[in-house]
Amino acid sequence: MIDRGFTSFQEIYRLAKNKKIVFFGAGSVAKKTKRKLIDFKLSIILDNNPNDWGGESMGLKILNPNFIKSNEFNKNNYFIIICTTSFISVSNQLTNYGLISGKNFIVSPLMNDLRIIYDLESINKKILFTSGLPAENSKEYGGGIYELDIKKDKWKYKKIYSGTCYGVIKNKNKYIAVDDKKGLISFGKNYKITQSQKFKIGTRAHGIAYSDKFEKYFVVASLLDKILIFDKSLNYLDEINISNKYEKNKELAHHCNDICIVENSLYVSMFSYSGNFTNDIFDGVVLEIDIETKEILRPVISNLWMPHNISYIGGNLTVLDSLRGGLRQNNAQEIGIFPGFTRGLDFDGTFFYIGQSRNRNFSKTFGVSKNISIDTSIIIFDPITKVSRSIFLPSKLSEIHSILLI
Repeated sequence: MIDRGFTSFQEIYRLAKNKKIVFFGAGSVAKKTKRKLIDFKLSIILDNNPNDWGGESMGLKILNPNFIKSNEFNKNNYFIIICTTSFISVSNQLTNYGLISGKNFIVSPLMNDLRIIYDLESINKKILFTSGLPAENSKEYGGGIYELDIKKDKWKYKKIYSGTCYGVIKNKNKYIAVDDKKGLISFGKNYKITQSQKFKIGTRAHGIAYSDKFEKYFVVASLLDKILIFDKSLNYLDEINISNKYEKNKELAHHCNDICIVENSLYVSMFSYSGNFTNDIFDGVVLEIDIETKEILRPVISNLWMPHNISYIGGNLTVLDSLRGGLRQNNAQEIGIFPGFTRGLDFDGTFFYIGQSRNRNFSKTFGVSKNISIDTSIIIFDPITKVSRSIFLPSKLSEIHSILLI
């Protein structure tokens, strides 16, 4: 990927002060850029098209870029602004000439939109994602674990494991996933199952997290309103009750979903803090639990509607406000909004990868959402520019639960 430090005209004024301005590219972008730089006098125009050499644009001769190699050119005295849609190849060309991006040259700010599109369309990633649908014999849909291989504008996916699967994480050189029927399963890079540990019947285990400090796995048991605890060898150790409501009524009350760990705390997303989601009260929260004492502490994020994946990204708790289609971060601010049911979350340092499942509860958002999607996709989202692209998956693969970059 190219440098994502998108340019501004203020930056040109700072970098090009007291220097001779060179445009690389003689077309319409150059003319529009010149109109923005009223305090600068253009000295030279370069272009890679031999048919333009010797011609004129904006009152100046158009020269061969080999001018940069001549004795007349001193990189300390000139500043180049790239004004062509071929800015990637020109940037590489100038770098090969020994010039430095951000010091000797810059891409015209008018090209920022194209730079953002280039970034999103140049992604090469492999992703594991899970689906909690019932298991099917089909290789294209049904519950299980899938590998998605994205190569720029092309992608393909394949099922690597069939089951009713929810959470998946990586722990060192192995992957640990949750299968509602078979329990915890462990597999390596070749996707062969090396270990498994069954749950109690009627658990519907969902999210999973591992603590390096405590060397324990913590698994959300959605149907039991509990957190199940396993050692590093997947042996069951203990459990944490979210409240006493399940013990009293023998039915789930909070609908806990996903979990992450930060230092000594567990953070668990749930549909209802009060335990009234079956009464259509969706007071969703992210709840903090002390790992050592197992004490239920407090909600740290509130006013969520069917929240799911919770992660600690860039020093911030990050959660999907699923029914609203929201991505929340930075003191629980909504930093992104999407038209489907958001479930499945990861981050590569630049882009968020967000699963979008078929929205089965869209009638609840009538009057709230202005665009309700029934598509299944993985959205690649730039939180800075708010631009995204979608990797669309077949409609029969209607549910995504977890996303893991590999």
